[in-house]
Amino acid sequence: MLVKCIVNKLRIPLRKMSIFTQSFDPITGCAIWEEKDPDYDYHQEVARSAFADMLHDHERNQKYYDALQIAIETKLRQGQQAHVLDIGTGTGLLSMMAARCGADSITACEAFKPMAKCALEIIKHNGFDSKITLIKKRSTEMTVGETGDMRHRANILVTEVFDTELIGEGALQTFAHAQEHLLEEDSIVIPSRSTVYVQIIQSDLVDSWHRISPIKHPKTSKTLLNPPKSIQKCPGSLAVHDLQLSQLPRASFTPLSPVLPLFHFDWTGRTPLVFNETSEVVFKGISGGKASGVFMWWDIVMDTNEEIVLSCAPVWEHPDAMVRGSDSTSMSEAVDGIPWRDHWMQAVYYLPEEVEIEESEECRLMGCHDEYSFWFKLTRGEAEAPEPPACECSVHIAYPRTRLGQLNDKSRNEKYLRALERSITPDTTCLCFSDGSLLGLAAAKLGAKEVVILEPNHMSRRALESFVRGNELEGRVRILQGVEEMPEGVQDLVFGEPYYANSIFPWDNLRFWYLASHFAPGVKALPCAARVRGVPVEFKDLHKIRAPVGICEGFDLRIFDELVMASSEISDDPVEVHPLWEYPGRALSSPFDLAAFDFNERFDENCEQSFNGKIPIIESGSCNGIALWVDWHLDPETIVSTGPTTEVTPGQRISWDMNTRQGVFLLRKIEDVTSSHVLTWSLKYQLKRDRNFVFNFNVELQ
Repeated sequence: MLVKCIVNKLRIPLRKMSIFTQSFDPITGCAIWEEKDPDYDYHQEVARSAFADMLHDHERNQKYYDALQIAIETKLRQGQQAHVLDIGTGTGLLSMMAARCGADSITACEAFKPMAKCALEIIKHNGFDSKITLIKKRSTEMTVGETGDMRHRANILVTEVFDTELIGEGALQTFAHAQEHLLEEDSIVIPSRSTVYVQIIQSDLVDSWHRISPIKHPKTSKTLLNPPKSIQKCPGSLAVHDLQLSQLPRASFTPLSPVLPLFHFDWTGRTPLVFNETSEVVFKGISGGKASGVFMWWDIVMDTNEEIVLSCAPVWEHPDAMVRGSDSTSMSEAVDGIPWRDHWMQAVYYLPEEVEIEESEECRLMGCHDEYSFWFKLTRGEAEAPEPPACECSVHIAYPRTRLGQLNDKSRNEKYLRALERSITPDTTCLCFSDGSLLGLAAAKLGAKEVVILEPNHMSRRALESFVRGNELEGRVRILQGVEEMPEGVQDLVFGEPYYANSIFPWDNLRFWYLASHFAPGVKALPCAARVRGVPVEFKDLHKIRAPVGICEGFDLRIFDELVMASSEISDDPVEVHPLWEYPGRALSSPFDLAAFDFNERFDENCEQSFNGKIPIIESGSCNGIALWVDWHLDPETIVSTGPTTEVTPGQRISWDMNTRQGVFLLRKIEDVTSSHVLTWSLKYQLKRDRNFVFNFNVELQ
């Protein structure tokens, strides 16, 4: 009861009036008005501030706790008082740890006002409000002095301002400012230092997320489309590609270099932090091959004695991995032996140019960073420091890396090309309704008389035009900017992959049906149908991003749970999208259909349909989510799935398509299930509403 009373203090008073916000309908492409809670923006901010998976990270929490204990005992043993500064306190967890460890004073700062208010209540509820002072500011705005935010400087700093890229959240500025303005000279800093590690690899899979390969005929293997040289030579984008590297199939990459420590950051201030730095390392290749990219991760040393180390290394290099090996079984066991994190993953950086490495050859890797980002260059000899990569071909700006992966997916392309070839004659006029569709261009190479492509995105249009010129398709391909340019007359085929840059959920790509129905009614469509499918899953870790924290390291954080979950109910769609190949999970039943759509029927914008059913649970386990995806039926014989890549077997891990994100309905109440349970489900399909697809799932006893 006490928790609920405190939470009520955090909520904004209820108002009777709703507000209406304008948003974009991804299916029709039209603006729609949505009725929202009057405090929708506030609740959305609160819901987005939740990093519950970080609070579930026991290793992280405990190592911070241990380092605080050592630091505070050190200051007290030296005859000093222990004055702790906690930057970016969030829930107040680290500040409460410091209080329990015996700190004389603790100053916590939190700039996000709703979270700061929540932290105040959590601190009070746990009985530490007399020891912890919370400042609702950024640390870089804080002052010290009689009238300042702190009466005197702190001699212990504890903070967690890191991301996958280590410095992407502004860690350099945060630590540098604290050292100069907020800390005493002999302060203990937690963590004390960090090391960035890199490894050069060869991988066709990694290549597929960066460069575009030729598209070949499925029968003759002759090249249909070649990527222009401007695209092949483009250095790409500076944006980091964060991944759960431990989930990459071990056979999908080959290390070409040993693991190389490249950057070292001293957070204590004894060595000045550098905001723009170049570092290089000379190494000998451990295997021969073409360098596809650089894997990166980091570790942090928590204490000055360098005895407490937290590593973000992938499984094959993690110091705590249970098993080292290359076969799938031992890799799986090793993953079980290291902490799961979604807040700190690993990263892939793409090299600006392809370099061949020979085994035992001496090479040089140069790395650079500014205040927020890293970039790399591989050479065989002396070279100037590289400039940050910037896309020159439009492809890396127009398409996310998963889209590049789709364009390079040979199995997927082959299905589309075979279906296209069966539908195309020398007299065929083909309309293509997909963003950035190289397969639409391939239709011209397969013999279509004319291909008309609707491409509203400027960058994507530039990229397609370069393909048209590079493959001598002028006169056979027209690229339109908007629907107002659509040609009149009879077309023979409407084609789509379907893919749209503005789509978030898998079913948003039903925009293809809308466009085909409106601009080519009665014309043969490829694909001809779609099914929304699902399967109940026991996720190994993914559910932690929304699971309540409850009691964390002995501190009651239920106020945080209540605040975030209440805001999430108001502002969040219950379905999220995730690349499920990165998040292991077991199927608890066979897959089932939720809805089917026939593209030969007219698309009705005013249509509202309801679907429901029951699915028997086959395998016992913890049902914490429902995975959702779309199967596209190209013709009666050919299906392209955005979900599982192999047959789903209850009780076994699901293998997911690596180039699409699947929908996930994470259950608020996690249920332990057996074959005595059923999953009841419903789906409402309604256009011109705030949510086009409304899902509901419940676990019940039969």
